[in-house]
Amino acid sequence: MKFLVLLTVVPAFFGCALTPNVDTRKPGQRWNYYGDLLPAYRDQTGGARVALIWLDQVAFQRVEQRDFQKIVQAFLRQGYSKIGFVSVRSQYFVDPYEVKRLAADKGARVVIGCWFAVRETEAEPRMVEYWYQLLDKPTVPSGRAVVPAPVLTPAVPLAPPVRTAPFGPTGPTGPTGPTGPNSPNNPLEPGSY
Repeated sequence: MKFLVLLTVVPAFFGCALTPNVDTRKPGQRWNYYGDLLPAYRDQTGGARVALIWLDQVAFQRVEQRDFQKIVQAFLRQGYSKIGFVSVRSQYFVDPYEVKRLAADKGARVVIGCWFAVRETEAEPRMVEYWYQLLDKPTVPSGRAVVPAPVLTPAVPLAPPVRTAPFGPTGPTGPTGPTGPNSPNNPLEPGSY
């Protein structure tokens, strides 16, 4: 019997593979699967280290082709920096969610994306151009320390509140309290426990 129990328990312990989690993930480590986007990705950080970004911290904004450069420039004026760029021409849909996963692995907090049809002919399938700009706004730690708020204490001690009904150690003891006849815990009431 012991052998049978060991036979079922031991493979559970030795058959588990370590998978990345919150404690083991490092910046720059591939975390998500994003298809064939990695060869189309162009790094624009210049080799700088990027912060660790989780997928839920990445925002995506779809814009029109004519507004793409204006929107990217507006973000750059707000202090964002370019992390990378993905440009793909394909007849298949390039899912923005895959780009968000790539952005999370590369340290980008914002993805600006647009897609549009390019030269359609009857001989070739419909081709779509996808542009995704990955941006990040570095957080600069302030040089000032956080000053705690002052504790306000009254100069004169406050008088205790005036009680208008009799109170016992566990609360009111009147007819509506725990020992009154209307109490749901009264042991003399029929149906009580």
